[in-house]
Amino acid sequence: MVMPGKTLSIVFSLLLLVLVGCTKKMDLTPEQPLPHGVVDSVAITDTVKDNRIDRDALLKLVNGVRSRGCNCGGQQMAPVGPVNWNGLLEKAAYAHSKDMTDNHYFNHTGLNGSTPGGRLDAVGYNWSFYGENIANGSMDEQAVILGWLHSPDHCRNIMNGNFVEIGVGRNGLNWTMELGSRRASAN
Repeated sequence: MVMPGKTLSIVFSLLLLVLVGCTKKMDLTPEQPLPHGVVDSVAITDTVKDNRIDRDALLKLVNGVRSRGCNCGGQQMAPVGPVNWNGLLEKAAYAHSKDMTDNHYFNHTGLNGSTPGGRLDAVGYNWSFYGENIANGSMDEQAVILGWLHSPDHCRNIMNGNFVEIGVGRNGLNWTMELGSRRASAN
């Protein structure tokens, strides 16, 4: 039996796929394997142990689009380099998704006034650039990335060459992607 809310989510996802395309090919895999790995490998702590995502799939999807370029709401974005996974960004993303789930809201600004930059500061990510994508719905990794690619601002975040690291967190139906670049250390 399909629940009405789930049916609506499925219909909406299919409608997005039919109406809008980021590329002529919907295959998001990179044309060539891209080097990537977990950087700043923050151990998956109790805070993030419930983050049930496929990190490799998310990196492959994001880096596949970045390797080819993309049309974001009528703006052609040139190919950019790959991103690496960052455990601190994942921790901040998961915490925001969990907060939205626990407190029943959906916004980039937390109910306590927190902002994406403040959340990155709180986990110790020394950022020079940051961005944040959020989504809500019953979906898998491919569906959430496709949804963000069909939203011009979220798509531009994914295609922004200033971002070299990502972390994604999911709790309940809430997804958060933190994107960033770290400040060069002053040594």
